Amino acid sequence: MTPLAKRLPRELRRNIGKYLGIFLLMCGSIALTSGFLLAAHSIGCLIDDMRDAYTIEDGRVTTSFEATKDELKAAEDAADDVGGVTLYKNFSIDAIIKKTAGDDGTKRTLRTYAHRTKVDIASYCEGKEPKTDDEVAIDRVFATNNDLAVGDKVELEGRAYIICGIMTQPDSQALFLNNSDFTVNTITYGVAEVTDGGFAALEDAGGAPAYTYSFTFTDRDLPTADRIDAEQDMVEALTEADARVDDLIDADSNQGIGYARDDVDGDSMMWMTLLDIIIVIMAFVFVVLTDATIEEESAIIGTLLASGYRRREIVLHYLALPAIVGVIAALLGTALGVVFFTEPMRSLYYGSYSLPPFQVYWSWEIFVKCAVVPAAALILITLVGLLRKMGKTPLQFLRHEASGKSGTKRGLQLPERMGFVSRFRLRIFLRNLGNFATLFVGIAFASLLLLFGLAILPTMTHYADNLETSLVAEHQYTLKAPLELEGTAEEREQWSALERLQSVDGALLSAAQDADDELDDAADAAQAAADAATASPSAESLTAAQDALAKVQDKKGALYARLDDLADALGCDRDEAIDLIDKASKIDTDNDDIHPVNTTDNGADKIAQTEKYAVYQLQYDRGDGNGEETISVYGISPDSRYWKDLNVGDGRVVFGGGLLDKFGWNEGQKVKLRDKYEGKNYSLEYAGKDCAWGSKSDMNIYMSIDDFNELFGNDAAYFNGYVSDEKLDLDARYFAGDTTPDDMRAVGDQFIGMMSKMIGMMVGLAVFIFLLFMYLLTKAVIDHSARSISYMKVFGYRDGEISHLYIRSITLCVAASLVLSLPIIIGSLTAIFRSMLLAYNGNIEIYVPAWSMAACVGIGFATYLVVALLHMRSIKRVGLAEALKVQE
Repeated sequence: MTPLAKRLPRELRRNIGKYLGIFLLMCGSIALTSGFLLAAHSIGCLIDDMRDAYTIEDGRVTTSFEATKDELKAAEDAADDVGGVTLYKNFSIDAIIKKTAGDDGTKRTLRTYAHRTKVDIASYCEGKEPKTDDEVAIDRVFATNNDLAVGDKVELEGRAYIICGIMTQPDSQALFLNNSDFTVNTITYGVAEVTDGGFAALEDAGGAPAYTYSFTFTDRDLPTADRIDAEQDMVEALTEADARVDDLIDADSNQGIGYARDDVDGDSMMWMTLLDIIIVIMAFVFVVLTDATIEEESAIIGTLLASGYRRREIVLHYLALPAIVGVIAALLGTALGVVFFTEPMRSLYYGSYSLPPFQVYWSWEIFVKCAVVPAAALILITLVGLLRKMGKTPLQFLRHEASGKSGTKRGLQLPERMGFVSRFRLRIFLRNLGNFATLFVGIAFASLLLLFGLAILPTMTHYADNLETSLVAEHQYTLKAPLELEGTAEEREQWSALERLQSVDGALLSAAQDADDELDDAADAAQAAADAATASPSAESLTAAQDALAKVQDKKGALYARLDDLADALGCDRDEAIDLIDKASKIDTDNDDIHPVNTTDNGADKIAQTEKYAVYQLQYDRGDGNGEETISVYGISPDSRYWKDLNVGDGRVVFGGGLLDKFGWNEGQKVKLRDKYEGKNYSLEYAGKDCAWGSKSDMNIYMSIDDFNELFGNDAAYFNGYVSDEKLDLDARYFAGDTTPDDMRAVGDQFIGMMSKMIGMMVGLAVFIFLLFMYLLTKAVIDHSARSISYMKVFGYRDGEISHLYIRSITLCVAASLVLSLPIIIGSLTAIFRSMLLAYNGNIEIYVPAWSMAACVGIGFATYLVVALLHMRSIKRVGLAEALKVQE
């Protein structure tokens, strides 16, 4: 073993604290990152395999009312140019679920489908699929968050069901109540499956079906652009066939399908960036500590060089320990992450997303990223620092000039009026300026992690509060088509009769109508034959009249048979069916200006406090490949009692504060919006600050309802929603949704549940980084000043007095770094949030309360106090013999 190699064990023992701290930080960071990346990679592979394994749809289209065979045929024909498409009936009902025992009254919604076997096939984790009409299978994440299990009894729309299975649906990997929502909702929203009979029972109980048709193209590898064009052609064909299209969602735009994968990929990038930052900072810590070692052993290095040792040998010697520590930490960290942290990281996602059973997919790319790259980066940066430091001559090393001319060696004159203590502390700062600069960067980085962890919940709670206050009423109802609340009792009976008749198979109504028309024709023919027999009586004319009369009886019997079939479908007798037809016939269904009347009377007081509005969704291109923002355009009354202080009318367009904050539109700018259903483009001008309204979470555009209907080419009396402080009873056929403050509060609760584990991890990691960075870098200051401390002891200074001079100087620098880094951190957090969330719907304003900033500084300083106690022990260990060592 060479003399230099023999020094390595002694140097490791002498600096065990320094190298152990670096080892722990690097090993811990790599373990967390490798565990996460392997879990994320495995989840990504699992999601990619689901498309074929569970036949995930290529898209879906939703109509206001059930499409006819001719309308669906028109949509299928429109996709012939790309090889054809298959549409699947995929109706759902948003059913209110309640536990039969112990329900807390919170509104929970289960989007319930009839059991699917051809598209979007569920994966069962427990139990079995529903077989009887009183069984229901529910989503795994929703069941976990609401303490539901196989065998429990629940009520859907007031009807009793037994949970027969726990499953996940491939088109609801992420539980979004609305595709435009910002975040998943796994607490108050879930999905479920029942039998066809169970679905019909839910509809009979008052559930409003969403008429959704999922589709898959024959060519599953169809280019995205061609697929989107085909989907637009399908919507156009449906519209031309008189179907009213409410929504079109391509699979790539469906957050229920793509959000989980996007989130995993985004988090993977964040973790890799975090690891890279930690490695780079640690490498510079290595450089600082190695510099301190070289300065301390400057005379030894000069002697070695003068004795014939080559610089390459000395560089390799001082690189050996950092390299060994780095390589072992990288390899061990990767191994620990794979073995111990993959499962905890998996649970972070499986607690939020509905995915099939987990399995590990190994990736050598993760090994390279977590083991090879960090170790190589650490060695390379340390090597560059050593080469820069080793460029001095042997004489310069012998004279302790390896550090160059810095601090007091430049002959910096400090003001005489400064006291001894102040000048002494200032010289300590100047002599260790590089250490303190690196310490500032380390503190800023750790503070960024810590403040992110402390501020994320207040930020999301603030966002949820803004969403809640943005609701102008206790209920904001959306409708599939205009529905009038006001009407006479006779009108309600007529529309109730029409709605009841429309609830049965259209073929029965058509058959009854045809039979009635045939009876009328036969009656007319019989009257003509009777008139002819009366005018010219003869055996032939009388026979013809009798035959015509017999035909009338046959047609009458056929009509009664058709009416009996219709009555059976309606669950009533023939006379009641005839009465329903008679009442419904009084409605002129061909008159587009006539709006349906709500069949339930909500009472004059409730009706008086409601207010009509209209809403439609348009798309805005965010640019730079960040997708499209879904923006709701509202048409409201100029003198609205709910949208207070919102000045609309005479063509005035008002923009929500969130849109302006997120996209930074300038006064006079034309905002281009796109209608993805009709293929039309719109341009709305932002006129200035007077045309802004709402909080920074408001992502809507407002105008008067007259301007709205003119813009979109609607009838002057068109509307599709009500705002009301009272709960309304609306016909299920026209009801689309009800948004309440409870729905907005659920957003904050959801984020607390999603982020609580991650926040604890981030705070713990930040404190750990605080502790190690402060210890390593401030220890370098103490070690660098060891000879000066020894001199002070020779001159009679006590340990407490020396600590007062040195520790207080370090304390002031740490305190200043903690405070001065706050503006940089808050600015960085804002930039990080904007870049992270630009591609998502909605706008989140970073909200850092004063208590979180105070907690960040307090935690950082409290961590430093632990380090300061260790340094006080280090000062006590500096011996008097240090002053007797020859320095020149």
